[in-house]
Amino acid sequence: MGKTNFTDDQRHAIYHDGHNVLVSASAGSGKTSVLVQRVIEKILNGTDVDKLLVVTFTEAAAKEMHDRIQKAINDQIRVKKEPAQRQHLVSQLTKLNTANISTIHAFCMSIIKRYYYVIDLDPIFRLLTDETEGILLREEVWGDLRESLYETDGDIFAQLTANFSNDRSDDGFTDLMLKLYDFANATPDPRTWLSTLSQPYQIDGDLDDTSFYKEQVVPVIKDELTNSLEEAHSLQELIQNGSEDLEKLRPIIDADVNQMQEILDSGLSDWNDLRGKLRSLDFKSMSGGKRNDEVKEFKARVKEVRGDTNHKNGYKMRIQELTQKYFSLDKDQMTKVMKQSEALITELAKVTSAFRDAYAKEKRHRQILDFSDLEHFAMQILNGPSAESKSARAAYQKQFEEVIVDEYQDINPIQEAILTSVTTEDPGNMFMVGDVKQSIYAFRLADPHLFISKDRAYQSDDLTGERIILSQNFRSVKNVDAFTNLIFEQLMDRKLGEIAYDDDAKLVYGAIYYPEKDHNGEAISKSTEVLVYDDEKQTSSQPNDEVEAGSFEIDDKSRGQVAIAGQRIKELIENKTEIYDRQINDCRKLTYGDIVLLTPTRKNNLTIVALFKQMGIPVVVNDAQNYFQTTEIAIMMALLKIIDNPYQDIPLAAVLRSPIVGLNENELAFLRINNRTGDYFQAVKDFQSNFKDNETNEFQNQLFAKVTHFLEQLTHFQDIANQNQLATLIWTIYDETGFLDYVGGMPAGQQRQANLNALYDRARSYEQSSFKGLFQFVRFIERMQKQSKDLAEIPVTSDEAAVKIMTIHGSKGLEFPVVFLMDASHQFNTTSMKDRYILDSKAGIGITYLDLNTRIKVDTPQKLSILDQVKRNSLAENMRQLYVALTRAQQKLIIVGACDAQEKILKKWQTASRSKEMLLTEATRLTTHNFLDWIGEALIRHPSFDQGSEDQTQLAELSGDTTKFEVQFKTKTDLQNVAVMQAGKPQKDWWQKFQTATQKLDVSDLNTYQIDQVLNLKYPHQVATETTAYQSVSEVKRLFDDPDSLEMTQSTVERDRKLKVQNRYVSNELATPKFLQTTVKPKPTEIGTATHLVLQEISLKTKPTEDSVRDLIAKLVTNKVLSPEVANLIEVQNILRFFDSQLGNLLLAHPDRVHREVPFSLLMPANQLFSGFKDFSDTEETQILIHGIIDGYIVIDKRAILFDYKTDYVKPGSTKNGVQNIINRYAGQVNLYAAALTDILKLPVEERYLYLLSIGELVEVH
Repeated sequence: MGKTNFTDDQRHAIYHDGHNVLVSASAGSGKTSVLVQRVIEKILNGTDVDKLLVVTFTEAAAKEMHDRIQKAINDQIRVKKEPAQRQHLVSQLTKLNTANISTIHAFCMSIIKRYYYVIDLDPIFRLLTDETEGILLREEVWGDLRESLYETDGDIFAQLTANFSNDRSDDGFTDLMLKLYDFANATPDPRTWLSTLSQPYQIDGDLDDTSFYKEQVVPVIKDELTNSLEEAHSLQELIQNGSEDLEKLRPIIDADVNQMQEILDSGLSDWNDLRGKLRSLDFKSMSGGKRNDEVKEFKARVKEVRGDTNHKNGYKMRIQELTQKYFSLDKDQMTKVMKQSEALITELAKVTSAFRDAYAKEKRHRQILDFSDLEHFAMQILNGPSAESKSARAAYQKQFEEVIVDEYQDINPIQEAILTSVTTEDPGNMFMVGDVKQSIYAFRLADPHLFISKDRAYQSDDLTGERIILSQNFRSVKNVDAFTNLIFEQLMDRKLGEIAYDDDAKLVYGAIYYPEKDHNGEAISKSTEVLVYDDEKQTSSQPNDEVEAGSFEIDDKSRGQVAIAGQRIKELIENKTEIYDRQINDCRKLTYGDIVLLTPTRKNNLTIVALFKQMGIPVVVNDAQNYFQTTEIAIMMALLKIIDNPYQDIPLAAVLRSPIVGLNENELAFLRINNRTGDYFQAVKDFQSNFKDNETNEFQNQLFAKVTHFLEQLTHFQDIANQNQLATLIWTIYDETGFLDYVGGMPAGQQRQANLNALYDRARSYEQSSFKGLFQFVRFIERMQKQSKDLAEIPVTSDEAAVKIMTIHGSKGLEFPVVFLMDASHQFNTTSMKDRYILDSKAGIGITYLDLNTRIKVDTPQKLSILDQVKRNSLAENMRQLYVALTRAQQKLIIVGACDAQEKILKKWQTASRSKEMLLTEATRLTTHNFLDWIGEALIRHPSFDQGSEDQTQLAELSGDTTKFEVQFKTKTDLQNVAVMQAGKPQKDWWQKFQTATQKLDVSDLNTYQIDQVLNLKYPHQVATETTAYQSVSEVKRLFDDPDSLEMTQSTVERDRKLKVQNRYVSNELATPKFLQTTVKPKPTEIGTATHLVLQEISLKTKPTEDSVRDLIAKLVTNKVLSPEVANLIEVQNILRFFDSQLGNLLLAHPDRVHREVPFSLLMPANQLFSGFKDFSDTEETQILIHGIIDGYIVIDKRAILFDYKTDYVKPGSTKNGVQNIINRYAGQVNLYAAALTDILKLPVEERYLYLLSIGELVEVH
């Protein structure tokens, strides 16, 4: 790969020094390349790599950074001629292994290991990395603390529990306390943060004089009145531009304006005065006026802007709601509530601090640390008051010439404090890279305001730091950039989005390497598609609403969206859509592996997987956190629940309907019909106890047998649960029901069995804590699910090229040729007023106060204020998620959502988008709760939008915009009529053909000759029935003699058949069983396989040495991949000799272009393989599927070079003949590989090599 041509801005970021630097790097702007080059330039200027601290947020990112720096150093070593400089660079490779290029947590760990004595920490500890273990330990510590608090502070603790929990359990209070614990731990000083939570509730004098009222309540009211006035003014403007008929309606709107303006002018300084004015607001109804079209339209507009029972977002409704929320109580009443709330929150902070201390004590006792401990212990070491702490801090400040922070937008306050502790102040030496538009980790308590504050400060005259903008997107085609800019220019600003989407923030097209068109003449920069499933109720077009076999029923919006996506994917593949591939510098056909589905949440993953499988689309889910949602685990959890307590109707019905018991719907209904009252388990028992044998009723007899077996099994399992460990119970269930084996035969059986085995393992881990028994395990899982926590499915590897499914969060930092943004109509998870509390890292806690005497609940104004800010922060976070999703696309972006009805959603978009400004109104953006509506509201004002009405509002600023997009609405009928959704033919047609084919023949209608013809029919292509349609290369390689254009010597089936039953070219010699083997000496095939493995695993980033190869072999032995006996027989010197060859040097020079162990499948006409097929045409029915694995190839200058390793023995003294014999033996195989590679890459394979390991010689095959 050639030298990177950096832009001026990139070079500025690479070379600029002398103070703190903040690089604001938009999506695809090459920030990692800039970071690596900055490190290399510092090394070239004499800085040692271990004098730099480079931190990022994932281990994968840290490894990639390390590897890229290592490669860059090696590249410099190759080109530098001066000995001193080369020696310096070589020394950096050694230091790189100990350099601080890591995650923040890994850096904190290194601080602790080095200075553990400063905080009196035992140096022998382990890191708590298993989330389940952490949850269990927290539960255990909290359970003990809770009991003691009930004993010592019973009244106040009971009040806390009552205030934040319900009548059924104290889970609500527990959840709040644990959330407070996490929020506190994200700050540098958790104890101080907790102690300040009650400050906003403190009232020393008058409520009007509190900072809370002045700084939080008044601004909210003022903002709402200001926004409402702006909307009322827009109505006045419509009247101004209308006829006299509208002028008669002016007094009503003028009255609105005057009332709101009067309140604003009053100063808002007195609680009761403001309360009285807001409660006395009188918004007159819009009545009177002529009934012409102009007046009707104006009144409709007034309803939308002003609001009524059907328009909740109008200013009238918003002000009334705000008044009710904030001013339901007068000043004295509210003062009392706030003082009582202050006492409650003070106690809450004490309880959280007590838990923090108890949890820390237990972790020290067990000698474990969690990730939060790493941060806080590092902070204590660097910022403690002792001389040792000051010495440690000074040592790091002296060591690091620069601190480089990747993904700076994702750090939290304590991480910022740690990094600041190891930097210098004058001049600053922190280099920060990130993009606040991609800060999407609020759930991890990341604080984007740290980035934003520096971004704003470094734009001023303050020279302590400098901001550098990288806005060119080198990832995406022009239309992806244009579409993203079109949306975000209308959505994002400082008030709602926390950053202005101005010229500095816009994406600038930089991917000029894309060709204009593909081989089909289609544009590479394709139109963005918005596909909307219209769920408006329709009459089915199929008689009796029957669903065709092989299709699936679309019965909700989720399945409708999946159907749309699946249909579009099939179209893209079947239409042979092309994409540009930078690896081969050419266009090629799109594959399933080029496509990703990005989802806001994981909740629909199982639906996508199931329906895609029906549609024949291979799919793989990345980090699928849906373990407890899988069918097999849901059934097992239901069974465990009823073993603990069978009087639970839903779990019981699930088990009865499951394969474990096997009742059908009719049987379940029969049990309930026979006992219509009471719980379902009683109905089951009553049927079994009251049953009377009835030989004439087979249905009831079979049901009785099933129910009896189930009840006996349930009693048996309950006995085991009472007498044994949970893991024993689970394995007994698997063993006695055969459920583990059963799921293995289902689709994705390997995955399902892995999930069930993991349940057994997790149950064992669970009981290693102090928690025991089935009840506590079931309750623990229920608590996890209630908190929307789930576990990942157990990964099962697959080499299949498949559509990927991942969350938007999981896609960050990645890129894909084709991106589907799924479920764009998913409603944002906004915090509700119904919640009993709300938390914010800066504003603290807002609560609903419960008066225990009256049982009256009051929302404190603090809660209302925090709620407003949290909602704004949440919407800003959702905007950033949308930005991340759109900018993952390289060449094609498709957005999929759903609506209740096309007409309805278009009207909604048009109503919201009537602003004449480029930026949508704040009210519109605040009241939009999903991606699809944001996108629709932005697109409907574009001149290319063709789905709206004729009078839809278009924005003048967009008149010349050339962004390409199309919006399509599809109904259930549209989708179910598409043939691509059918996995097979309609059931009725199939059944009719089956009946026709199997109808009885009347022999009397046939003469003897006809019967003889039927019974003695000789199939004309009998040879095809004796040959498998699937052959491996190893089975057919000896058939190939003539290497020219794959015209190989044909072999007759009769002559070459080894087995009588089938035409499959395999050896009929079976391996000798182990118990009959008399020697343990490794076979040549085992040595050959091992050698191939070493060559596959060997690193190409540096030239292999004898030591590095032997280290690799030793690693493979340690990991039990190779046996010591086989490892000792690998010819290391002959492996090394390969890398001295011309081809070996070529591979080392271009490691990124080398592909090893490449599996392939190739369809070949049978008549090219077997002479018995000579009369067959080259049709699909007579083709043979050949599969194999290519050892390796490299792509250089639009041509491929193929190589294959052979361990065949060459007899000494006959090297020339021996080599030729091997070439003759493998020529056909290599040519077959070349044919497959040509078909895959669409590139010529101009050179083909065999490397003979037994003699260390590279030979070319012609």
